[in-house]
Amino acid sequence: MHEVSPFTRVAPQNVSAAAIAAGVVLALIVVWVPAPIGVGLVVAAFAGLATLAVPVLAPLGLVLSVPAQDVVRIPVGTIGLTATQLALAGTGFLLPLVLLSRRARVHFPLTARMLTIFLLVQVLSLSVASNVLFGVATIYRWGGALVAFLAVIHLMVSRRSVLLLAAGLAIAAVGEVAFGTVQSALGLAPPSFAVAAGIYRAYGTFGQPNPYGGYLEMVGLWLLPLALWNVRACATFLRRYRRVRWRGFVAAAGTRRRLILHGLLLIVLATGVLASLAGILLSFSRGAWVGTLGGLAALLLFAPATVRRVGVAVVVIGAIVLLTGGWQQLPEPVRERAVQLVTQARPFDVRDVQLTANNWAVVERMVHWQAAWNMFLDHPLTGVGAGNFSVLFPDYSLHPVFPVARGHAHNYYLHVLAELGLPGFLVYSALLASAVWTMLTVVRRRAFGFDRAVALGALAATAAVAVHNLVENLHELHLSIQLLALWGFVWRARCGWDHDANRTKAVR
Repeated sequence: MHEVSPFTRVAPQNVSAAAIAAGVVLALIVVWVPAPIGVGLVVAAFAGLATLAVPVLAPLGLVLSVPAQDVVRIPVGTIGLTATQLALAGTGFLLPLVLLSRRARVHFPLTARMLTIFLLVQVLSLSVASNVLFGVATIYRWGGALVAFLAVIHLMVSRRSVLLLAAGLAIAAVGEVAFGTVQSALGLAPPSFAVAAGIYRAYGTFGQPNPYGGYLEMVGLWLLPLALWNVRACATFLRRYRRVRWRGFVAAAGTRRRLILHGLLLIVLATGVLASLAGILLSFSRGAWVGTLGGLAALLLFAPATVRRVGVAVVVIGAIVLLTGGWQQLPEPVRERAVQLVTQARPFDVRDVQLTANNWAVVERMVHWQAAWNMFLDHPLTGVGAGNFSVLFPDYSLHPVFPVARGHAHNYYLHVLAELGLPGFLVYSALLASAVWTMLTVVRRRAFGFDRAVALGALAATAAVAVHNLVENLHELHLSIQLLALWGFVWRARCGWDHDANRTKAVR
């Protein structure tokens, strides 16, 4: 199948007409709008024209904006719009324009339909919500994830566009980990993030270690199969180059160029994977650690037999080393956090526990879990309304020291039960199942190759998020945009890397 460049352009006449209209609008902006807002509007206009000319920039910019959402803020009146909010607005506006200009077929696969139903459940839950605005904010974040999914499946229609984003995510991961390392080493963190003398939990640009670790899970685990696929690609082009180089420098130019590009890409992807794993470790997020192990287990389960045997051997050898004294050689903060995974995992009644500095975090989490469960028991069919867990939390907290919620239930499954009741939980489960089903379909049909690597990486990232969500909510801070983009790549891999509606097979 012919592969379309990720830089497919819209019709020149459409771009020319848009440029003329934009010139008039920009002139009016310069004359009438105050400088700070006017400059922002002019920059946004140029960015919109560039995206209209090269549509793949919209989903690229949207996904890559996630780690920078609290770093880049544009002041608008008394509020500041984040980079992700601006990218989301631009993508939502330009996506239908691009589809109309191309007369492209609109796809709305099963995952998108399930997410739409999930959004409808949240909208209906507003009828019982105490604070409607909080519910609207939650719906907006999930709506942004739907926009990201649709933008990916319609605009990122080539393998090259996916590799371009993979390289961008690897660079973003390196930047996040570099920033997090500085925070950890120099103590640029709140006192509550301290894990030992002079060592602090890294949190990057996300403000908290858990979402920081969750983002790196989604990036590093997705990049890992792509990096391994690229090793195979490098080996293939190296063999081919050895066969054709005797024909002369010019004759071997194409093969040599591809070998160099894949070699550079391999370095970038491998660096991104290693940086992500290092950042997850520095986050000292037990949820991220367990989530990463869950993602790696999913990779091993569906990896080729040779890789699976090597992985199992590494796990067995590592276990033997730890059991025969290697455990004591680990840094003390790592040992302490790992031990807490076991000793503090069992449920308990917070009213029967004496609060201390050592058990503060686990008691706080258990208070949130029990409050969410009691909300569900009181409202099993409707929940308390989307975004309203924190509003009702003071009425359900079982410990006087924790009268205010931390924004979510520290367990997304309990969080959904509390806010949306059993219907919301079932729809969310169906949403996850639809995405995993698409991934497994691609994995089963592709023995090797790029498509299988994309699906395996998305499966590993989804498994990590599903595990990590047992103690966290990784759908905050627009992290769902990152996750749904990975799901979109898998659907595109199953559908085919071709944007031509007449030749693309619709996949339900």
